[in-house]
Parts: sequence; structure tokens; C-alpha cells
Amino acid sequence: MRKSILIFLLIVFLGVFKLSAQRVHSSQFYSIPLLLNPALTGNSDYNLRGGVNYRNQWNSVTIPFVSQAVFVDGKLSTQLLSSSWIGVGGMIFNDKAGDGGLKTTQVMFASSLNKSLNAGNTLFLHAGLGVEMINKSVDLSKLTFGEELDNPGGASGENFISQSLFYMDFSLGFQMTYFRGKTKYFMGSAVSHINEPKESFYRYEDEEINFSTNNLKRRFAWHGGVESRISPRMYFKPEIMYTTEKNANEWIAGANFMTLFGNRGTIFHYGLWYRFTQDIIPAFGYEKKRLKIMLTYDINVSDLQVASSSRGGLEISLTYNYNYSNPREIRKLKRRQKVKKLGDKAISCPKFSHED
Repeated sequence: MRKSILIFLLIVFLGVFKLSAQRVHSSQFYSIPLLLNPALTGNSDYNLRGGVNYRNQWNSVTIPFVSQAVFVDGKLSTQLLSSSWIGVGGMIFNDKAGDGGLKTTQVMFASSLNKSLNAGNTLFLHAGLGVEMINKSVDLSKLTFGEELDNPGGASGENFISQSLFYMDFSLGFQMTYFRGKTKYFMGSAVSHINEPKESFYRYEDEEINFSTNNLKRRFAWHGGVESRISPRMYFKPEIMYTTEKNANEWIAGANFMTLFGNRGTIFHYGLWYRFTQDIIPAFGYEKKRLKIMLTYDINVSDLQVASSSRGGLEISLTYNYNYSNPREIRKLKRRQKVKKLGDKAISCPKFSHED
């Protein structure tokens, strides 16, 4: 009986979180940059980047919450922009939650302006805008309402408009990046649901006028970290992220290490993260020829671990980077391209990419 009550509370809690937070509950927030902050669009050490992400949560308790995302972004640079560039990208995200098959599909287009603020290319300002088309749907045949418990086969008594709805959403973000020697410091913030779109499957009646309620509240995110080279073959990257929307808050902090093995560019990633009061999250990854796979698993340590048996969620991401272009070396790269046009056939050296 106690376990059944805990499972019920877990389902209610997750349902409230999904409806209020509106975003994927991701442990690898650094692997879905456009979802975290549109200012991260085209903000990497490469001219082109793409990735996929898969998450399966609470499989040990109920019908799992499954989310998937795919994104691609890149840099557009011209002589007019000098040491700055424009980032462009897009993302498709899909989430399916709970017994009612609540589905969310987001199609996002994002762009950013990445501006060098000094002659040494050590300080950058990134500003981005995201535009999303969102569809939410639910299978009402999979839900049971209070009146149906008293009258099996009868009407639910609920006044639904439809089982599917569409709306537009907008997000805005900023980030500052500072390079000092072999260390990079970065800090950003973003706000989603700027237009506070309406989202409801219900119809409410007031003086014979039908209208929908449930405007999404603005969601704020703050994130930052440090990326530092601690030896010729090892990098260390601690990060922290905080999000809040209405009464839903989340803190997650931790760090990943990146270690180079051999002379062929094989990189191992490993780290440990903590979602405050919720999960301990070990992380492991493997990178070869700019293709990286990361795996994390949430070990649930909250009060719900009695029902979950400490089994939270599995998350896997795959990222591919193409055409190395570190922001600090933009001018050097332009000089190399100019020399190459004159007939230079020098072979560029491989880079130890440590970007997450």
C-alpha cells in the first residue's frame, strides 16, 4: 500500500513538473546547447556541429518518460564581421510522458551574434534568439477521470477543446566568455516563454464566452563554468546550472574530465554531477575523430527512491564536430586561408578538442 501511494505521488510530481517546466529534464544539459540557451548557437570550437540526445526516465516505476532531440548549428563569418561571427542552427525535440501519452514536439530555429570585445580576442559577448513551433497532444482514451470511476463507461465530465494544440514560443539568451591563458570562463542566462503562450486542452465558460487559460510562465536559466587545461593531456570542466519557472526549480552542478590517450586523438570523458536533493549522476564518454558519445545515469537519492529503487534515468548523447575554428584563432585562420590560396600546402596539426 505504501509503495502504491509513493508511485502515485511520483506520477503526480512528474506530471506537475512536466506541465510547469515545459523543458526536458536533462542531465546532459551541455549536450543540448540550443535547448539550454539560444546564445550557444554556433558557439563552439568548430564551424559546424550536430548532435542527438536520448533520455529514458523512471522506467523502473511507471511507463517511462522518453525524450529525444536532434540539433545542428554552425558559424557564418564574413570580412565585415572581422573577429566576430553569426551563429545559425535548428533543433527538433520530442517528449512523451506518462500513461496518457502526453506528447510534446518542438521545432526550433535559433540565431546568435558572437562579438569579440577586445583586440586580443579574449573577451566575447554572445546574444541569441530562438523561435519555436510547439505541438502538444494527449490520448484521452488512455486516461480515467473521477466520474468514470463512479460510472464505468460513462462520460468523463471534462470539457476538452481538443486533444492537440499548437502555439509559438520565443526565447532569448546571453553569454560572456573570457579566455585567460589555457583557461576559459563562461557565464550565461536565458529566458523562455517570453510571450507567455496559452496552453490548455480545456474550455472554461464565463458569461457564455469560451476561452482557454494556463499561460506558460517565463522560465529563467542561469549557467556557467570553467574549462581549464591542467596538463598537456587533461582538461577539467566544472559547470553549474539553475532553472526556475513558477514553482519548479532545479540546480545541477558537477564536472567532467577529458583525457587524451595515445597519439591518435582518442579522448576519454568522465565526471560526476549532482541534481540537488534528487540525483547523483556519473558520466562517461568516448571521443574519436571529432565524434563523441556520452552516457549518464541518474541514481535517484530523493524521497522517491523507495519507489524507484534508486533507478532514475539513462541519457545518451552523440555529438559530431567539423572544421576546427577556435574563436581566439579567427585571425590566424584567415591568414592561413589567404596563404593557402597563394599555393601553400602545409598540413595543419590535429587539435585536442575538449569542448562538451
